[in-house]
Amino acid sequence: MKMKNIPRLTANRILSSPSHGYASFITDRRQLVKIHCHSYYELFIVAQGYGTHLINSTSEPLSPGALYFIRPDDVHCYMDVTSNFKIINMIVPEETFDRLTQYLGGTFRDDLLSPPCPPHVQVSMKEFKSILTELEQLVLTKKILKEKSDVFFRITVFGLLTKYFVLSPQKSSGRTPEWLRWLSLEMLKKENFVEGLPALYRLSGKSIEHLSRACRKYLQKSPTQLINDIRLEYVVNQLQNTDEKVIAICEDAGFDSLSHFYHIFKQAYGMSPAQFRKTCRTEESGLDFADNLVYDATIPNALPFDLGLATQQG
Repeated sequence: MKMKNIPRLTANRILSSPSHGYASFITDRRQLVKIHCHSYYELFIVAQGYGTHLINSTSEPLSPGALYFIRPDDVHCYMDVTSNFKIINMIVPEETFDRLTQYLGGTFRDDLLSPPCPPHVQVSMKEFKSILTELEQLVLTKKILKEKSDVFFRITVFGLLTKYFVLSPQKSSGRTPEWLRWLSLEMLKKENFVEGLPALYRLSGKSIEHLSRACRKYLQKSPTQLINDIRLEYVVNQLQNTDEKVIAICEDAGFDSLSHFYHIFKQAYGMSPAQFRKTCRTEESGLDFADNLVYDATIPNALPFDLGLATQQG
């Protein structure tokens, strides 16, 4: 990529906006597909949906729970995203990052900045829910304490960096093969994830052993976990947006065993499907705080590039 053709988003215009929040959902497709780099660091986690992350001339599949640390010169955007795709974004000023890394010392800074692709991990569903709760508390803290809440923001950033990129690092396994990226997208089609593993093996054209190794190396999950994650994403969407009975949704998603479905759903979300549906429809629910995070789901007018600007990829 030719850096001179890549828009660089600057932090000062965003951070000085009265509407700026410590964490925000980004859902606007215009913003997601715009290739760019930054004058700041960024933490983002995929909250919902699936897509492809184009980053530094490589491509990686994205699924809920993918947590990334983006450096200022990383050039990236999001492509082939599903209609419900959402990320939660945190802007980390360079000064904040510098102070944190100076405090930690050692090789922490180099470990984060030296790899060609940005550090990233796939967190478990339990960890994902914990991160969402933490971000909810951070947003509420800013509403209450205003500028005094900056210390809580730094604590949150420090915690995410040290927990997921230092104490329990998962190094990038390199570029995801094109065939696996394509396969991951194909499995989002209902007819494929309902069929399950037979469709996965058939479409891959690979041996079961080779496919299993590739899934674990590049996606950090087994083929079965990949199918179950996609099915659960479909189930959650149905629970939130329809009144269909749980057993009907279970069968529609491709689960053959109701007891197994209940087991993996509770393992992933910490409650039964019926409880999840009820929780999502309760205003006081900790799982339903999404709207509180949104400070601006579109590109602010103050961003230093024009939406109509034609960016080039070289």
